[in-house]
Amino acid sequence: MKSKVSIALVGAGYWGKKLLPKFVRSNNSLVRIICDIHPTHRAEMNQTYPDIPTTTSFDEILSDPGIAAVVLATPPATHFSLARRAIEAGKHAWIEKPLALCVEEGQELVGLSRSKGTVLFVDHTFLYDPAIRKIRELIVRGELGNVRHIYSQRLNLGRIKRDSNVWWNSAPHDISILLYLLSSVPETIAVHGYRYLQPNLEDLSMAVVEMSDGASAFIYHNWLFPENTAKLTVVGSKKMLLYEGKFEKRAVTMYEYAVEEDCGHGDLVEERPTTIPSKMIAEHTLPGLTDQEPLVLAVSDFLASILHRRAPVSDAAFSLRVLETLAAGEKSLQRGGAKVRI
Repeated sequence: MKSKVSIALVGAGYWGKKLLPKFVRSNNSLVRIICDIHPTHRAEMNQTYPDIPTTTSFDEILSDPGIAAVVLATPPATHFSLARRAIEAGKHAWIEKPLALCVEEGQELVGLSRSKGTVLFVDHTFLYDPAIRKIRELIVRGELGNVRHIYSQRLNLGRIKRDSNVWWNSAPHDISILLYLLSSVPETIAVHGYRYLQPNLEDLSMAVVEMSDGASAFIYHNWLFPENTAKLTVVGSKKMLLYEGKFEKRAVTMYEYAVEEDCGHGDLVEERPTTIPSKMIAEHTLPGLTDQEPLVLAVSDFLASILHRRAPVSDAAFSLRVLETLAAGEKSLQRGGAKVRI
């Protein structure tokens, strides 16, 4: 068994530059070549990594039998075509989220990967955050009770994309977290979107997801917001928690609370108090959840899945479920926020 996976990075822009150091430093990978069509990106890579050659030719990568895996850090619209060609050439594929832009394309990639016996990995980085994994553990153990509601926010004034809307850029994170945390499945979704910055792309969206067990999830995205925020609130029947999801300041805070369920003191409505007593009992931050970098763990899982012939956490089947929810959300968006069954 080979001890290193030979890698080609395709796309040396914003995310590619974050991915590359993780593969370069890994003991299980060898970055053979970097592919990018932009001269400025190639020049930067040549300066930073002089020992790694660059190219503009994707065909050169596909025809090289010495390259085992292709890492695609390219715009969403290119994911399907590039991944399909890579898998057809027998390469393992890492795809920056989302898997594709429609379910049919995702299904084709999943089926092709299975027939070729290759690893198809989608970069749902938050699945590898120890904090998210701890939250999942708490939910499975019943520490929060029955999960009743999830509220996810991803807000900033920063990288406003021209090639895809805020839903396709941000929702893959939140939908993947939702599917990973809960055993129930999304049944319906309604997404309202608004266009303030560009006439053809939504820069603000609010989604309402109804789960099969009766839980609800609100997902709020906004590219026009004064604070850079990534938060997840989970409300359970016993406890609540707040996850700060910015990688530079990740944290999970647990809240113990009490709501007096039966506060009636008489049979007549007018004899009952007008409010239900509730109070916060305690709060504490969970320790030791920021020692490992999620992207490093994701890279490690991808490489291990190739070397040991096993499915990664962020595998093709899971990523297809994420895509199905994303596509249903886009359909709702196009219908003015109408509820769509997933």
